[in-house]
Amino acid sequence: MPLPRLVDLGELAEGTPLPERALAPGIMDVAKFIGAAGFAIPIFLDPVAARATGLERPLIPAEYKSAFLLAYLRQLAKPDGKIVRLQSGFRRPDYHGNPFTISGQVTRVEDVESGREVNLELWVEQATGDRSVRSSAVIWLPSDQQ
Repeated sequence: MPLPRLVDLGELAEGTPLPERALAPGIMDVAKFIGAAGFAIPIFLDPVAARATGLERPLIPAEYKSAFLLAYLRQLAKPDGKIVRLQSGFRRPDYHGNPFTISGQVTRVEDVESGREVNLELWVEQATGDRSVRSSAVIWLPSDQQ
């Protein structure tokens, strides 16, 4: 099933807020992800191993949060746009089952050959209001998608 478009791209301008996407991945979601990714580091699934390293409990891998950010960008860029860049800084751990949201805002829109480049600031925000991930991204949108 195709993902819906998140925002009307014709209205993007500097300062435009992006819609929130709420998530709360559980241990089974993380287990499937790390199994598919081919790495089984104990702190992602085992509470004892996580506590032995000073964590409250098993955490969500940074790569998993990156996958959510990329999916969010794909929804913004659809149907014919492209993700040019995503750069993230991971500042705090996110734990299984804790809700968080992905959101952001437009920081710049620039006309380029055959389209526009849209610069974005994105973040992952925990229910406490703390931002665990801060990202910058660029998507390219074709002229006919404006």
